Amino acid sequence: MDWELLDRYLARECTPAERTRVEHWMASAPSNRRCVELLTESIVASPLGPRAAVWESIERELGTPRKSFSLGQERRRSSLVRVAALVLVAGAGALGGRALFRAEPELATPVSPMRVVTTPPGQRASFRLPDGTSVMLGVASTLRHPMSFGVGGREVHLEGEAYFEVVHQDGRPFVVRAGDVIAEELGTEFIVRAYPEDRQARVVVREGQVAVRAADSSVATAGRVLLPGQSGRLDTDGRPVVESADTSAYFAWTEGRLVFDDIPLRDALPQLSRWFDLEFLLADSALGQMSLTATFKNQPTADALDLLAASLGMRQVRGSRTVTFYPGTGIR
Repeated sequence: MDWELLDRYLARECTPAERTRVEHWMASAPSNRRCVELLTESIVASPLGPRAAVWESIERELGTPRKSFSLGQERRRSSLVRVAALVLVAGAGALGGRALFRAEPELATPVSPMRVVTTPPGQRASFRLPDGTSVMLGVASTLRHPMSFGVGGREVHLEGEAYFEVVHQDGRPFVVRAGDVIAEELGTEFIVRAYPEDRQARVVVREGQVAVRAADSSVATAGRVLLPGQSGRLDTDGRPVVESADTSAYFAWTEGRLVFDDIPLRDALPQLSRWFDLEFLLADSALGQMSLTATFKNQPTADALDLLAASLGMRQVRGSRTVTFYPGTGIR
């Protein structure tokens, strides 16, 4: 493997053909995948700046000399300062899971640097936080967390959707800030969803308990505790609202399924766009009132789009990155 190519791969600057070459190389031998794991462990954790020492330590452990690279020396591209590593995580089908990990600049104050985990559309990622909590990050989502939690509380920031299996620790609450809510675990498995286009952030509990309150400190309202099978959101006054929830539908994405149950098409389009990494358009805005009930799991994109159009009784026209729905039946 050309180290220069691997360098570009980690910075997400390579072409699709180059990306395929690197991923085939990683799959060809355990030592190759171990190389990427070492980069993940070393580069992500190292301070921003020269990386030469990191690469040299990896060479020593692998016993493989680099052939061509100048990371941290002559090559100081801004992308390589921002991007620490590209981590491959196990997954299935089109949702197999690439996630971008990067370390934010270290601060002058003695605060642990933040790690930012971002998934692109169509990809999920699974990883563990420093305290052992398991996270599955949904498509097109970002989670920010300290590289190490202090002796007090544990707090992360979410934009998008994530599933948490929290390792409970007495006296060290685990807190998720997402959109307009704060979710504090009480020993649990739960989902938090707060995409930019969502009207309210939502918390859904499958096991244990979660306390929900407003993130806005000026909203003087008490929190509410969610039990298994319940969801929580805030009303227009910032007060927590507790509702029953179909956890099988809310948690379906963690098993590689996208489930819609009588959802207006206009509300489903953002999820479809994130899931398939395509832009969905309506030729007539009135089509947004159509109700969508469908389940997608690991189908090829073309088959999934055919199923979607058939379930809606609409005609679809596909572009390179767009899918436009028209009234009527048939697929073109």
